[in-house]
Amino acid sequence: MRKALITVVTILAASLVTPSYAATTPPLVGHAAKAGGTVLDVPIPAELLSIPLTSASGKTFTLGSLKGKTVVLTDFLALCNEICPMTSVNMREIGDAIAAAKLSSSVESLEVTVDPKRDTTTRLKTYQSLFNDSNWTVATGSAKGLADIWSWFGVYTQVVKPDDGVIDWMTGKQITYDVNHTDAIVIIGPNLHWRWLDLGTPAVSNPKSKNVLPTKLYSYLSSTGKSNLVKPEQPFWSTAAVYGALNEIFNIKLSK
Repeated sequence: MRKALITVVTILAASLVTPSYAATTPPLVGHAAKAGGTVLDVPIPAELLSIPLTSASGKTFTLGSLKGKTVVLTDFLALCNEICPMTSVNMREIGDAIAAAKLSSSVESLEVTVDPKRDTTTRLKTYQSLFNDSNWTVATGSAKGLADIWSWFGVYTQVVKPDDGVIDWMTGKQITYDVNHTDAIVIIGPNLHWRWLDLGTPAVSNPKSKNVLPTKLYSYLSSTGKSNLVKPEQPFWSTAAVYGALNEIFNIKLSK
């Protein structure tokens, strides 16, 4: 599910998810970023900042523990065959740009699952290893914790019946469910405020490059996924929009 971005954004969680405790998405008011997306300034609730997350390498952390860093955050699941592999391509590119600029101590590229049941640290470690790159963080957490985080950020999730014949790229078994979800990318400031939002399909920089995706994930893409790789559905977000927002809001200069 996707929602078009407008200059002044108002998102009510009731229209997206069934919220829990303080996980209701706040009304969002902002202005259009120069390179795309919307600039915001919303403090993240303390309850969300303390939710444990675990990286593919097994490191436990929280959003709160990243205070002092600028964090580019997006949602995905490792068994998506339509969009998420391209999300990971972009997050890897952002992580590589951060490393090339020697800003790893102050900027983080973070991809967090919406499918904690299947996306264990073992699966995520295997998934990230397909890219042969560890310059970005891939993470999971508890079902409730992740539901609260993504609900607050306005990310809709719904477990649905999978398409026929979809085989798990890791186990070789047919998958038993899929997860529909909003495709969103946000930036969290060093003061733990939500500062930027964009929505839509990820548009990769070099879609026709032979090595743009790991072979196993390219083979796993559905026909829709292969179409999205070359010509992503509208709306879409790009690494250029992320770099533009980082520069505009925080004077952080990155490039691919």
